[in-house]
Amino acid sequence: MAAELELKMEIAPEDSSKFIAVMHSKGWEPASSLMLANCYYDTPQQELKQARVALRVRRAGNQWIQTLKSAGVVDSNGISTRGEWEWELPSSELNIDLAREQLPSQINGAALKPLFTTDFKRTAWLIDYQGACVEVALDQGEIFAAPKRMPISEVELELKSGATSGLLALAELLKGEIDLQISTVSKAERAQRLLESNL
Repeated sequence: MAAELELKMEIAPEDSSKFIAVMHSKGWEPASSLMLANCYYDTPQQELKQARVALRVRRAGNQWIQTLKSAGVVDSNGISTRGEWEWELPSSELNIDLAREQLPSQINGAALKPLFTTDFKRTAWLIDYQGACVEVALDQGEIFAAPKRMPISEVELELKSGATSGLLALAELLKGEIDLQISTVSKAERAQRLLESNL
């Protein structure tokens, strides 16, 4: 298991090109730019949601990755920390056996079905800043929970190594250049709310 430590901030969709220009002005060029297609699973009774667990299969380029994330905690700075497990897959088919140890014991794997999708373009930078190595990701796309859709427009800072203070300092630097609002709501949580609004 890896512990994921990240800070999420909302950005106006029309400011995405400005954000890229700000990064360029600092001498930071994207390390990657990929379309990410994500399908989230749960039981009809949404038992994973009740257990505060998220399970998804992501297509990133030609790669399929299954990810399980546990419930996280958010500190006073808006930084969330949560458990994360990942497995490479040969196809888009969910493999429950891989995640069996991490899933709540009451979950019937056969009952897990696709629930909603989040599809977005991720432009990512890897920045060394004040003793921290931080992945900065600009995500632009949409959430789809049939029949409703909701835009995705956010910036995520994930600490890869080093000091949390470096991540926070980088966030303050970026907030000084462009309007970014700290958010503690994940894409999956937003999708759940959209799904519930359809019921």
